[in-house]
Amino acid sequence: MNVLVLGLALHGGAIGTIEGLAKQACLPGRQGATITISDTKTAEQLSSSVEKLRGIPNITFHFGNQDELSLDGIDMLVRNPAVPRKAPIIERARAAGIPVELDSSLFFVHCPSQDVIGITGSKGKTTTSSAIAHVLGALDRKTVAIGIDGISPLGMLEEITAATPVVFEISSWRLEALQEKKISPHIAICTSLYRDHLNTYSSFDEYIEVKKQIIKDQTKKDIAILNADDERIRTWEDAVRGQLYWYSLRPLQDGEKGIWVDGDDVFVRTPTPAASGDSPLSKGEKFCSVSDIPHRAPHELRNKLPAILIALLREYSKEDILAAVASIPDLAHRLQLVRTVNGVDYVNDSAATMPDATIAALSAYCNKPLILIIGGSDKALEFEELAQAIKAYPNIKHLIWLPGTATERMKATVIPTTNASSHDAATMDEAVQTAADLAQPGDTVLLSPGATSFGLFLHEFNRGNAFIRAVELL
Repeated sequence: MNVLVLGLALHGGAIGTIEGLAKQACLPGRQGATITISDTKTAEQLSSSVEKLRGIPNITFHFGNQDELSLDGIDMLVRNPAVPRKAPIIERARAAGIPVELDSSLFFVHCPSQDVIGITGSKGKTTTSSAIAHVLGALDRKTVAIGIDGISPLGMLEEITAATPVVFEISSWRLEALQEKKISPHIAICTSLYRDHLNTYSSFDEYIEVKKQIIKDQTKKDIAILNADDERIRTWEDAVRGQLYWYSLRPLQDGEKGIWVDGDDVFVRTPTPAASGDSPLSKGEKFCSVSDIPHRAPHELRNKLPAILIALLREYSKEDILAAVASIPDLAHRLQLVRTVNGVDYVNDSAATMPDATIAALSAYCNKPLILIIGGSDKALEFEELAQAIKAYPNIKHLIWLPGTATERMKATVIPTTNASSHDAATMDEAVQTAADLAQPGDTVLLSPGATSFGLFLHEFNRGNAFIRAVELL
């Protein structure tokens, strides 16, 4: 086959896609593939990714404008998640009858496992996916995690058998392909719905419909695990075809199945197999204390509840589950304590690429004197709620603004409502040094930008790493 791959990028997911195509595991008849890779960036900008593909035969590259790229002889087009589904070259391919795929659609079609756990959400999906992968991995070593921090689905296909539990973090872009193919995972989890990527979708409603694909084509044999604290996700109840479970930081309603927090305790209510009769779990019983689940903020606690529920549904013992939960590692770029210098904590929350994520971070540090590093690139989001949150927290002493297309709009909304002083920084090094100059012992310097990173940085991980390097130099 002649396969055209759109999008190479630098974060690694495309590399795994191309390696998977080269291994032929997801091509009809497994015949040999000739792969053309196209990206709008230059070869110099993508040199590190090109180097990683040097050992794969039958690859050619096309860099720059894709509008005039020939589709003659192309049998399949595979777009990577960041490439818009309505890009002109994709519309040309569809008009020419060329199949357009993503790694997610190819994965579901060719994956031998029927035990795929799919996780989506505007925020929280990586924390939730990582917690599930860690807990199940501790209980079943065959577990495979994909989609988390750039792990390619196609690159892992050869490691998966019919009995392999698969934990798949699924972005809205990957759900677009599943929407076209009418595919949903066996176990579907949705963590949250916030206004996000509105520079990509025509409306918030369109974005929600894409996210809803996680449950839309499930069957009666499937399972949905949904965040009961999100009012928009609550409205999905009637659309669930299979078993429905909720998770929440508040008590569930009588008769609702799932896992929830009540005070200092975590409770569970699940169905009991008919052969074993009634049990406390079918009525709702305490499973553990909140203190048994490591977390730095309430939203982190909530994001770990599905991992416990899934393990319980698989009938693992309480002792084994709690041991696995206790060892869930903290994730980089998400409320990550980098270092304490002269009594000042430096916290990396670079994964906060939208206002709601920054609001959650501010809530986690509401009792600490705070210096907030904020700002970045635009994706057509609104900042009124962020402004109100900053106004509501008098512990925020200083705002240090990173440059970006969203920053001026953020400033216009935030600055008039707060007593915090504002400072501009041209680089991350300057932002961190400014924070260090302003900070006093007991303060926290928090990088939680509330916007994307593009422009000054390659992506949010590059931005977080720049913060870490700057802090390490203090």
